[in-house]
Amino acid sequence: MFFEIIYNQRDDENIKVMEDVMDKFTSKHYIFLIQATGIVSMKTYPIVFMKNGGRESWIAVIIASILVIGIYIYMIGICKKYQCYDIYNIYKVALGDTLGKIVLFLFIATLLMTLIESAGAEAGAMHTNMLIETPIWYFLLFFVVPSIYIIRKDIVAIVTVVMIGIVCIMLAGINLSILTARYKHPELLFPVFSHGIDKGFFIAIIQLLGLYGSMTITFPYLNTIKDTRKIIRDLSIALLIVIQMQIISSTGVIMTFGIDFANTMSYPKLLQTQQVSYFRFLEFGELYVMLQIVGGWILKYLVTFYGMLLLLKNFNFKRKHLIYITYSTSVLVYAGAYMTTKSSERLFAFFNMYTYISFMNFIVIPLVVFIIFAMKMKKLKLADNS
Repeated sequence: MFFEIIYNQRDDENIKVMEDVMDKFTSKHYIFLIQATGIVSMKTYPIVFMKNGGRESWIAVIIASILVIGIYIYMIGICKKYQCYDIYNIYKVALGDTLGKIVLFLFIATLLMTLIESAGAEAGAMHTNMLIETPIWYFLLFFVVPSIYIIRKDIVAIVTVVMIGIVCIMLAGINLSILTARYKHPELLFPVFSHGIDKGFFIAIIQLLGLYGSMTITFPYLNTIKDTRKIIRDLSIALLIVIQMQIISSTGVIMTFGIDFANTMSYPKLLQTQQVSYFRFLEFGELYVMLQIVGGWILKYLVTFYGMLLLLKNFNFKRKHLIYITYSTSVLVYAGAYMTTKSSERLFAFFNMYTYISFMNFIVIPLVVFIIFAMKMKKLKLADNS
């Protein structure tokens, strides 16, 4: 009752602020949302797809990247062509009211899994490589609870934090690439396909598409963008930034350790930076990767959480109800992440499963839905013209 009273008192003020800010929310801001969801997973636990892709994993990354560019430009192109950016309406038109809602609930369930992935990956990485004596529950507490404050501030805070965070992460990434360049050996990327192409290579591509699929989390935000005239251009810029980072990251891990040694590490990027040493006393590579991992997972968590709330608003949830959903979901995520991170084996089994679920619910099903939507809209347009 207390939270509801406080929430209602701020409701009118929040709505006014939202209306003022949303008039300035353009596709340029969407670039940062794409980066916030598409970067961190592949950089944190590449071992998931590298165990299947082997030395050729970097080639699998390039192939998956090309496919992702085509898939996302096609889907957003359909939105622009028919001037419909509401994913809720797209699913309803394509699949009907009942089936559309069922599939959207599957989408929301995958968003919930993504929240658990974000909290669990951050806590697992920090506990395993940085602060091993700090318990998992402590990491989760200082990840989940502070995030509630930002989520309560609505999309204004989400976009602002994401923009600042992405700029810092990119600067850290550039510095990290420079610092680790001396430890990379390009000859470790070759030979490729010395034993032919096996099924592991194709499985790696599917897993990579699943990890790239996290960018679909940003689709609920499309309906909040006021200026979409250049959305294809801005989407292309965002995809190219994400893709080049992933290619550099995956090749960098293999060039540093070799594929056999890299596949024995849970979080190779964290170990890669521990090699950085200049003048025998400057060892600060961990600082940059901590910023990338901790900051990156927080950004993905925030974008995912608020994207889920945007979708739930379409299911007759009023604003005053969303506060209860926010707190109950946070508790559920904390419990799920804690159970998942009890052992490294369990956590990586979850990551492995997540890549396939994400591939289905973030890539395959949305692509099919958008194709059906485009076909139905084309028929309606032809019927109107006749």
